Amino acid sequence: DVRGLSPLATGLAFVPMTGLTAFVVLVAPRAAARFGPRVPIALGQLLIVVGLLGVVVAVALQAPVLLLAILTIPVGFGSALAIPTITALLVSNVPAERAGTASGVLNTCRQLGGALAVALFGALVAHRETFVQGMQVSLVGAAVLLLVTTAASLELRGKGSYE
Repeated sequence: DVRGLSPLATGLAFVPMTGLTAFVVLVAPRAAARFGPRVPIALGQLLIVVGLLGVVVAVALQAPVLLLAILTIPVGFGSALAIPTITALLVSNVPAERAGTASGVLNTCRQLGGALAVALFGALVAHRETFVQGMQVSLVGAAVLLLVTTAASLELRGKGSYE
């Protein structure tokens, strides 16, 4: 609403970010098989960081919505590369009889983390007058957390298979 876009236009602005996801998730298993799980996880997270920081800069410069939409592409690409690899790594490194439990714990943690992020970052963008600043703080905070988890992902060990 800050930019005066209709709900349809706002939704369309996210199509570039989500549009490639279906194709990239098909590449993630092959990347993990070829390079090991650390590469797609770290690369995916770094792509997300690039996208988030690009949006922060573009918003500060009051860039057109089309540029903002394009800058979200690395976020979608990186998410589609990292998340399936993380899931496969987790499930492939627990006994088969515990794979369902491990997957459930992972998804519960993802949902809890998402809910906490919405609450925290939502509070930062709750007011129209401070929306842009709140969004920038939120995105920079997310980028910093991703850099920390990227560093941690470089220490991963495990099979990382997709069987």
